[in-house]
Amino acid sequence: MFLSLRLAPLLPENIHFIAIDFPGHGKSSHRWPGMPYTHFEFIADVKKVVSQLGWEKFSIIAHSLGANVASLYAGAFPDEVEKLIAIDIRPPSEVLLPKVISSDNPADVLAYYARQMSDNKTATPRIYKTVESAAERRQKTFLSYTLRKEDALLLTSRATKKTSDGVIFSHDPLLRALAVPFIIPHWSLISVLSKIQCAVLVLEATESKLFEDFEQARMEHLGVIYEHANPKMWKSVKGNHHAHLENPEQVALQIKEFLALCRSHDYSLQSKL
Repeated sequence: MFLSLRLAPLLPENIHFIAIDFPGHGKSSHRWPGMPYTHFEFIADVKKVVSQLGWEKFSIIAHSLGANVASLYAGAFPDEVEKLIAIDIRPPSEVLLPKVISSDNPADVLAYYARQMSDNKTATPRIYKTVESAAERRQKTFLSYTLRKEDALLLTSRATKKTSDGVIFSHDPLLRALAVPFIIPHWSLISVLSKIQCAVLVLEATESKLFEDFEQARMEHLGVIYEHANPKMWKSVKGNHHAHLENPEQVALQIKEFLALCRSHDYSLQSKL
């Protein structure tokens, strides 16, 4: 959703955007109690939107978690996605989870998932007097990066809701529970990504260190995405994990260059027919 706030106005005017908040995020409603938030459910959410709109062909621009969901969607539905723009992609939770709990014993993973999902106690949300005071929480250093004040305020303005006492964050607390019933075999994810046939732009933030502990798996996933893309472009942009907020002009410039490459590629194919 936040890609549209600063980045979209800098892109060509003929691009029609549909920006969505995943369930449990932003202004979207939460899932029913006891339902998990997994990448695979988010892929189904995207499919629901696409089916509702009646789209047959479209492109996706996404960041972090959204970029990973988008890449898996492009592998699952290669005939639908024409272009994929992935900004500082985040590894799937099925890659992150083994860092939380050993995946050597599937029974342990299943038990961990069951415990997480059975704890449906409603957490009392912290109340902030203003959106600005809530934004101060988002400014605190998290996993090696710190948001600028203006970026934190932008994110918080969409991620909170007003109450009679002040404002609270609107996301579902269950999003913090990193839980899946089974660890998906690594080869399975790689197989899905290898089905990608669309044009791909990979944008890496130069100062992002958010996923250093998972760099090997992340780079392997990106390598497979990039290997099978046509045409393709891999660029670095100055900034942290939220480079699209910190440096939207440079991100927009790289996207425009990528779109020009795609037009050139399409023209070259047509000339050969």
